[in-house]
Amino acid sequence: MSFQEEITTHLAKFNTSPFLFVGSGFSRRYYGLPTWEALLIEMVTKLSLSKPYEYYKSNSDGRLPQVASMMGDEFNSIWWSSELFEENRRQHQKEISTKFCPLKLEITKHLQDKSNLLDDEILKKEINLLKKANIDGVITTNWDTLIEELFPTFTSFIGQEELIFSELFTIGEIYKIHGSTTSPSSLVLTSEDYENFDERNTYLAAKLLTLFIEHPIIFIGYSLDDKNIQNILKSIVKCLTKDKVTKLQDRLLFCQWVDGDVITTITDSSMLISDTVIPIKLIKLNTFLDLFTVLANNKKKLPTKVLRQMKGMIYDFVKSNNSKQKIFVADNLDDIENIHKAEFVYGVGIKDKLSDIGIKGIGLKDLHEDIINDKGWNSESIAKLCLTQQQLTARFVPYFKHLKIAGFLDEQGKIDDAIDVVEFSPSFITKVNNITRNDFFPAQNYAKKEDETNAKYNSLEELVTALPTPLHQLVYIPLLQEDKIDLLYFGDYLEKNMHLLDNSSLGSHFRKLVCLYDFLKNKQ
Repeated sequence: MSFQEEITTHLAKFNTSPFLFVGSGFSRRYYGLPTWEALLIEMVTKLSLSKPYEYYKSNSDGRLPQVASMMGDEFNSIWWSSELFEENRRQHQKEISTKFCPLKLEITKHLQDKSNLLDDEILKKEINLLKKANIDGVITTNWDTLIEELFPTFTSFIGQEELIFSELFTIGEIYKIHGSTTSPSSLVLTSEDYENFDERNTYLAAKLLTLFIEHPIIFIGYSLDDKNIQNILKSIVKCLTKDKVTKLQDRLLFCQWVDGDVITTITDSSMLISDTVIPIKLIKLNTFLDLFTVLANNKKKLPTKVLRQMKGMIYDFVKSNNSKQKIFVADNLDDIENIHKAEFVYGVGIKDKLSDIGIKGIGLKDLHEDIINDKGWNSESIAKLCLTQQQLTARFVPYFKHLKIAGFLDEQGKIDDAIDVVEFSPSFITKVNNITRNDFFPAQNYAKKEDETNAKYNSLEELVTALPTPLHQLVYIPLLQEDKIDLLYFGDYLEKNMHLLDNSSLGSHFRKLVCLYDFLKNKQ
């Protein structure tokens, strides 16, 4: 079994989508950001501190939070007096609330300047796949905003305090537990910050406990002995009895990057947290292509944004005595009589024209009819919500009309594999891009007559006139060379014979012909 098959099977055990737990190795991989110590070394020079980095390190016994505290303590007076930081003082002095804020502000600006995706083809492919990943959320100790850029529809909670005191729906959310560059004062940087963080770690763990028990958690960018992870898991384990720790079985998946050309594998392993052994899955890899491909193909029944909004409405309705939401529940659409009383209605459908069907309710026959007689649908919605669903079950789907109108095809009639459309999984893009004229050929006993057919007929009209039997027309038309097929005549022919869509013996041949017409007109 390949890694993709194995990890797909493993994730299918759970009723929920994964959460990612993202660490500094993630930002180093895609942004080229420095390690924490390397960042502090860079800042010593940039901030014009009076002493070399080794001075702060040696006087802190090598503890990086204490190094940051010493640097922040010294830099505070420099920032308030030096001409080098005059412009920053003018813009941000009202935001300064502690003596360490100037250091955090300058670190934020430094990281923002360096936060650009690295120019590497493999990394770009990984990022494009990750953008399409169907996950429920992200927990991260990183300060940069790469995660927000990858998942722009997710709601972010910055800092431990905001996370603890906010209502969480555990879907479509980003938990930045060590702060963010969008709020410099939130950064967990100094020894004082870490002391405050550790004091509240138990509350944070209690907040995350349900998430860890209900979701698979995929750790990316951490080593197994990372203190941040060890401390959080230690606090979570404290909330569980030893027999309940088994509920974490198979839910913790650690990605371990390996230098060199290796085959991605997933194996059973374990972590020792205090005196408790926690079973984990260990993924060894050199590239994230396989893992992110699986996450991109991990389809949800509804988009994450929709699910989060629905969950929020229901939560407000159940929790509050004076809910803002008026919710109507029915198991049969025919039962809806008082829908006009609802203050808010959420639906998936094409306005006016398809409100009684819904985009995802469009059948394959509807799509074929639309190719012959345009129904005026919204092509972007059809492409995202309908075509992506049809490709999972149907063989001959007319993809190209709506993909073309929506602007998703390039000059070669293909979907760019770097396109940022969440609904387009890698398998969908691959399937559409690999379609050729030969895919519409009839069975082999007919296909071998391609040369004979083209020698015999000079046009589509000539072939149709010479072959009065519908079956022979349907199977021989795909064999004609493209320059012999007049698309106007082809369209008229399909319209006149549209009744064949419902023919039990000829319907599949006719649908294939409709797809050929769509292919020639909109892809070629």
